[in-house]
Amino acid sequence: MGNGPFDSRECRWNRLPRLKDHGLTSFSSCDDVEALPQISIMKQRLCRKAVVSVLILLNFDIAWTFQSSRQPSRSRAAAWRPRASNDATADQDLAEQVRRMRVKEIKEELSKLNISTQDVFEKEQLVQRLVEVRKKNGTRSESLGDSRRSSSSSTTAGNNNNVIIAPLYFTNMDSSTKIAAVNIDGGIQVNPSDQPYATVEFQVFPENGGPSFPLRLLLDTACSGFVLRPSVVESNKLPKFSTPVTMTGAGGTVGATGLTQLSKFSIGGEIFGPLPAAVQDIGALPSGLDGIVGLSFLNKFAAVDMNFAKGQLILYKKGSAALPTVSQKLVARGTIELISHLGIYTVDVMIGGRGPVKMLVDSGAANTFMNWKGVADLGLSKNDNSFLQRIPNPTGAMGSDNIVMRLTHRIGVSSTVNLGNPSKAKELAGLSLADSKRVTIDIGDIPILESMRGQNVGGIMGIDLLMRATCVRLVLDGPTKEILLYQ
Repeated sequence: MGNGPFDSRECRWNRLPRLKDHGLTSFSSCDDVEALPQISIMKQRLCRKAVVSVLILLNFDIAWTFQSSRQPSRSRAAAWRPRASNDATADQDLAEQVRRMRVKEIKEELSKLNISTQDVFEKEQLVQRLVEVRKKNGTRSESLGDSRRSSSSSTTAGNNNNVIIAPLYFTNMDSSTKIAAVNIDGGIQVNPSDQPYATVEFQVFPENGGPSFPLRLLLDTACSGFVLRPSVVESNKLPKFSTPVTMTGAGGTVGATGLTQLSKFSIGGEIFGPLPAAVQDIGALPSGLDGIVGLSFLNKFAAVDMNFAKGQLILYKKGSAALPTVSQKLVARGTIELISHLGIYTVDVMIGGRGPVKMLVDSGAANTFMNWKGVADLGLSKNDNSFLQRIPNPTGAMGSDNIVMRLTHRIGVSSTVNLGNPSKAKELAGLSLADSKRVTIDIGDIPILESMRGQNVGGIMGIDLLMRATCVRLVLDGPTKEILLYQ
């Protein structure tokens, strides 16, 4: 049971939020960070055209709890295979829809169909089994399958040339990844979680007139720029520029990286370009991802919808008429403010009626995090054992500078999250986190957050919280920029 707005129960894996690409995670209890063992990863990133800031989130205790009994999930690459026919596209959409279901939900549906799951140990095996059953029975899901098929045809919505609809894909971490850490000998073994990364696809048209090629990109609202892997630049012979670009890591260190450019590319059937890109290693992401698309692209539009219920990314062009109404219920609405030197947005967040805490809006973060300033903004202290739970196992976050940062406490939230100041937040019901929607917030001294104390930033609102909404709308143009949550 929840304790007031927060939940003090022990944080078990099946109650942890699904993790994604821009975030922080947790590890267990060694006092000496160099003694940390293997860890599971979720990652976060902040970037800018001239500044790229990446924060990788790791969960150390998950690996120890499940490593001997649970096989890692395989990386999801199906969304990126060429679409040979309408049937193949429909099959891919069906598979991606099932992958977004929880293991428990997949098993329950198979059980109702009298299909045994006792011989299946990996989620991907369950996915394939349910896909085959649905295909055989002709029961392709209506809620996601049909909408995904309508959006995957790479066309604008109906006859509305001011709206672009593209498929929103989900890609999981690879089954085995190792990352070198500055302050841990031997590096870090990354184990995948069941949390997929929200991703989109660009089709790139080379300047030399050669064949086009796809790029698989993380959708990251806390990346102010656009990032590509060095291997992608090399293999596709993209141009290299001598313009200096700096990268600020979550551990506080600064490094240099390269610069390239996409001259012409398309998404949702619309042509764009040119678009500069920082060239940066993103080894902590699934190997099937080629880079990260952030606000340097999204800011070209009046508004952006991440419609998780329909599996769609919807882009509204500037100069459009009034934005269409979302079919789901509006439950939270807040003004987003720009941190000008980083080019990313924050919003005031009310948690269980406490706050507000100013948090980064970060669809690339696997998890939701706070530093101790954020905890204080909730009216809590380190000694408040009624709400704060000390993490028993070594849990930490890793930045792009490969420095591991320790996370020490958690708050379980099982009531509501609202946006804006207290008086404004009362106007809407708030995002419900009851029952299976519960979110765990990890707490620690994170240098990238500490560097934003001057802007009163106390946390990161990650994808685990955002995906508790069925649709998230970012209004990025006009006198008032805001975020709207629907449920």
